[in-house]
Amino acid sequence: MVVNGLYWEAQKNILLYFCGRSKKTPRAALGRRLEWNGNTWRGEKISGFNFMVYCDISQNIHCMEEKVDPSVVEARELCASCGAKLKGDYCRKCGEKKIVPERDFSIRKFLNQSLWHLAHFDSKLLKSIWLLFSKPGFLTAEWIAGRRVGYMKPIQLFLVANLLFYFFLPTITAHFTGPHDLIEGYREHNRLMNMFQYDFATALGNKSAEMDIDEATLSAEVMEAAADRSKTGLFLLIPLWGTVIFWLFRQKIPWLAPHLIFAMHALTFYILLDLSIHPVLYLLGITHVGKYIFLFLLLSFPVYQALAARRVYGDTWPITIVKTVGTAAVFVLLIQMYRQIVTISALATL
Repeated sequence: MVVNGLYWEAQKNILLYFCGRSKKTPRAALGRRLEWNGNTWRGEKISGFNFMVYCDISQNIHCMEEKVDPSVVEARELCASCGAKLKGDYCRKCGEKKIVPERDFSIRKFLNQSLWHLAHFDSKLLKSIWLLFSKPGFLTAEWIAGRRVGYMKPIQLFLVANLLFYFFLPTITAHFTGPHDLIEGYREHNRLMNMFQYDFATALGNKSAEMDIDEATLSAEVMEAAADRSKTGLFLLIPLWGTVIFWLFRQKIPWLAPHLIFAMHALTFYILLDLSIHPVLYLLGITHVGKYIFLFLLLSFPVYQALAARRVYGDTWPITIVKTVGTAAVFVLLIQMYRQIVTISALATL
């Protein structure tokens, strides 16, 4: 073993006590027992420390000066990510694994790890989705209680739901408003259909003349652009809606983060519910019912939210229902505002 430039070789256990340069009593002195590898004793290089060696000598021990390259020893004993000293195969500070090329770079190890992670990811995903639907609020309650290892992380589940929706239902208008609805809402002064009372028809005509294409083609391009954007910005609703939930339920949980997780799980359910409805309708041969699907989502979502809030926050049913009505009303306003902003911005940026 190399310690401060000295090479120690023995045939018995040697216990090293390391203490710092300060004059304080070494209460937290570090002990290291050297390991016999068949030829020499192996230990750790401790830089910047004084040391005392106590030996139980029954056979000869000799010491000699030896020149070593400190960087080589340190590189072997320090974590590659954070620079902390390694003990065993994993860093105690950041969790990084010590790489052993003969073990970690083999094709067998690569295939085993890939298959394990794939199976583990699938099992967590299916389990989390099942619990999200079958036990409203259960995943949030488990997250708050600190039992998180067996489930997908909330942000991962939310991103997976968005990816599934993006790839399988890219043009569904659940997350953006169709141009026709904005035009009709402006003409009828319907604040729910056109909350900003934006004259979409005039803007569409001006943009059509500017781009020298007909309005029908431009409207189709707007819907395509809005569909692409609508899935990427949904996460913006989480802090807004989560803050409202926090304001209503802060007496039960006085920290913001759990309420954001509640909002994230609820919005994930909203996305996956919309995703699951369309295949069923397609198999039944029912088409052109986009408005009714959105209406169904808006009516069923408060029920789910009430069940989840009851499980997470533990209020009585009357209080839970009153608070759920408030949070559900805010959600409807936020989702409508988001859908219309997506479509209006898609037209403006074409």
